[in-house]
Amino acid sequence: MSQLWQSEPALDESQPTDCPICAAPDPVLRYEITQFHVYRCRSCSQVYLWPLISEDEVREMFTRLYTEGEGSVPELKTYYEYTYHDSPDNPVVQAYEIWLEHLERFKTGGRLLDVGCGTGLFLAVARRRGWETFGIDECVEATEHARSHFELEVLDGDFHAIAERGERFDVITMWDIIEHARDPVGLLASAKDLLAPGGVMGISTPNQRNILDLILGSLYRLSGGRVARPLDKIYFEQHFLYFDPDTLAASIERAGLEVAFEKLELTDLRRLYLSAPMRMVLHTLFAVSRLTGLENRLFAIARVPADG
Repeated sequence: MSQLWQSEPALDESQPTDCPICAAPDPVLRYEITQFHVYRCRSCSQVYLWPLISEDEVREMFTRLYTEGEGSVPELKTYYEYTYHDSPDNPVVQAYEIWLEHLERFKTGGRLLDVGCGTGLFLAVARRRGWETFGIDECVEATEHARSHFELEVLDGDFHAIAERGERFDVITMWDIIEHARDPVGLLASAKDLLAPGGVMGISTPNQRNILDLILGSLYRLSGGRVARPLDKIYFEQHFLYFDPDTLAASIERAGLEVAFEKLELTDLRRLYLSAPMRMVLHTLFAVSRLTGLENRLFAIARVPADG
């Protein structure tokens, strides 16, 4: 799941880059955390991390996450384990079935490309529902499982490898991909060019406007920035960008698409490695988030406008 569209030249890490969405300079510093700064664009309100780790570091990180569960956030230790098994009680499979139901309201059957397909679990679920499936991912340890276990047609590499082939797809999915992109609008625009007439795009990503950011951000500000370490749990090196419903919709529109459907979701806590007290706390907070519109995840379907 490590597609990084368009490499960037080396930059001065002491200064924040221009906004990766609208290129506006001089962002607002939201948080200064352990290893990174979190900025908000003054122009388009996009939230992003700085400095970014290198593409090689991203690849190494995803290899460790898929094979060992090792990463900077211990709670994600078991997160990727669930992507290896296609079973009805798997929370990832259950989420994929729901996402496909939403997609199938706009497109019923055809060629489906999953960008950042990982182990191929989503493609296995989609194939079972009648889709002709294709996938691509840079993590060769994950794609090997897709081929050997699920017997799927997947490519190793980044989005360039599939874009250059010039094929067309009825559905393109990017589950937890756009937050890793160095040029998210360029990635969406290039994917748009691969959509067949009437095709749609499925996108999922963390929601920056969530209850954990509200609480931990308040602690940070009330402490004058001294209580910063809890924010490391939600702002970390593998996510470059942090979207909310408005900024995600704006990026989709900048790419020449329109939002056909968007909804808030919650991380399934079964996937996280949590102590019993922490699990109870998060259950409570997530229940409150449902009432306040502060869920921690976004799901969207995009399409080419009728006049596009």
